[in-house]
Amino acid sequence: MTKVEIKINYIAEWTDKSARVLVLQTKDETVSFPVIISDNEAFNLIKEIENLQLKRPQTHDLVFDIMKQFNIKLHTVYIYNLLEGIFYTKIQCSNQEKNIEIESRISDALILALKYNCPVYIENSILEQVGMPKETKEDETVYDNTNNLSYKSIEELKELLDEAIENENYEYASLIRDEIKQKENID
Repeated sequence: MTKVEIKINYIAEWTDKSARVLVLQTKDETVSFPVIISDNEAFNLIKEIENLQLKRPQTHDLVFDIMKQFNIKLHTVYIYNLLEGIFYTKIQCSNQEKNIEIESRISDALILALKYNCPVYIENSILEQVGMPKETKEDETVYDNTNNLSYKSIEELKELLDEAIENENYEYASLIRDEIKQKENID
C-alpha cells in the first residue's frame, strides 16, 4: 500500500447551498480531487486555515485541548478507503505509552491536522480512482468552440451539468452551473 501526501487546495460553493466542495490536492500539486462537506465543516476548516479565534471553543478546539492535556500527539491523518462516495479516514496518534489509530470523518481529521500541523495522506489506489490530473501546457488542445460553454443552450448545459455531477467532475460542474446562472440572468 502506497500513501501519497495531500493538502487542502480550496473550498468552494456547491450547487446545494448547505454544502461546499473541499478540493484536496497532492503536495506536488499534480492531482486534485473533490470532497463534499457541510457548511459547518467548511466554516471550521476555514477558521483553522485563517487562524480565526472565536469567543467560545468549537468541538474541534475542545478535542485539541483534551489531547494536549493528556499529552496525545497527532502524527498523521490517513485516508485509507472509499466506499459509496464516503472517504474513510484515521488519525494516527500517540501518547507516552502507545500508538493508536482512531476512525474519523475526513473533515474532522483535516481540522485536527491543521491544528497539529501534521501531514495528511491518501492511499494511492483511492487517489487513482478520484484524482484529476492537473492540465499542463502539453495537455492543451487546439481551441474548439464546441467545448466552449457559452455556445451551448441552457438545456445542453443542464445535461452537461448532470453528466459532470454523475462523473464526480465537480470543478467542471461548477463552471457549467455558473454559465447556466449567467444565461438565465440574460434571458
